[in-house]
Amino acid sequence: MSKDGNIKSLISHELRLVVSDHSILLTVIIAPLLYAFFLGSIYLNKDIDQIEFAVVDYDNTPTSRKLTRLMSASQKIDMIGYLENYDDGVEKLMNLEIQGFLVFTDGFEKELMRLEGTTLNLYLNTTQFLPSNDLNMAVNEVMLTVGSGIRLEYYEIQGIESHKAMQLINPVIAEVKPIYNVTNSYGGFLLPGLFFLILQQTLLIGLGESVGRDNEKGILKRSLQSSNHGILNYIVGKTSYYAFLYLAYLLIFIAVVFPFFNLPIEGSITSILVVSMVFLVTIMLLTMIVGTFIVSQIRVMEILAFTSYPFFLLSGYSWPISSMPEPLQWLAALIPTTPIMEAMTRLFVMGGGWHDINHQIQHLLVLMFIYLVVFVWRLNFIKRKSAYATA
Repeated sequence: MSKDGNIKSLISHELRLVVSDHSILLTVIIAPLLYAFFLGSIYLNKDIDQIEFAVVDYDNTPTSRKLTRLMSASQKIDMIGYLENYDDGVEKLMNLEIQGFLVFTDGFEKELMRLEGTTLNLYLNTTQFLPSNDLNMAVNEVMLTVGSGIRLEYYEIQGIESHKAMQLINPVIAEVKPIYNVTNSYGGFLLPGLFFLILQQTLLIGLGESVGRDNEKGILKRSLQSSNHGILNYIVGKTSYYAFLYLAYLLIFIAVVFPFFNLPIEGSITSILVVSMVFLVTIMLLTMIVGTFIVSQIRVMEILAFTSYPFFLLSGYSWPISSMPEPLQWLAALIPTTPIMEAMTRLFVMGGGWHDINHQIQHLLVLMFIYLVVFVWRLNFIKRKSAYATA
């Protein structure tokens, strides 16, 4: 590296370092696209269809068989057939051969036809909440439809007009009209957040290793002492390469990865790019702060490699921040993952614009300013300590 430590030489040094260091090369060049397509392929279908289901029919009547046929016609249900008894159903549920089963009790049809009301027992594997929720909705939809049909037929026999009978059956009709993610796609909700988590984590590890290596080899101290602008040169020179690289990844994600996985981008592309770059700069500053405290490239990787899952959980993407303990809510406010995840939900899923992410941008800018102040203070401290040691 050039002795004067100017911005150009720092960028050239970083480029050579990424190419020559296999660990950094794998992390910031290969991993982002590899993980994006790997994780995206897991949720390629984005929704779950044909969930294994079965029936225990102690009633064995035309009505119970009709309901079984109607359930098997549902797109969500893969009816594997009838089971001998309840114990057989529990065993198959335990072995994950099915995700749920329904029990028609003896006398089900008689009670139903007398309009006395009857109970169906639905058993679900709730360790997997997506299949169990879909099965619950599909079975209840069939039961409500059939139940309404039986009551309608009864009222018509009593001489009540069909229109009036329908009002008696359903005095209140709730029409559920989803505004966002109208297809109720789990993959469509999860993937945008995962893709940005990939960018965050690879940047954390790759840049963190680079700063840790500079600290380990003494390059950081020499760069800071190279001129009166050593601190500014190091910050700009170190971040410029990664800023351009990850901007390229953002463009690839938007132009290639999202269309490949049929993920619609409802919001403004410009808004996405701007807030994403603010996020990446904030992450870079946080990473370099951590890197200056650890005089070992390997140790930096070991520490930052385990931040992905905690950051994701704290971001509120999978669980509301308001439901977390208060100390964790404060911790969540201090990491850039929290505002970027909310911003991406608003932009990608909800189709928001600038006015919808003002709070998230302000949050990121405040964090970026705090990290910048801390980082400059840290570099000044290292520079003064190094100058004192060599005096």
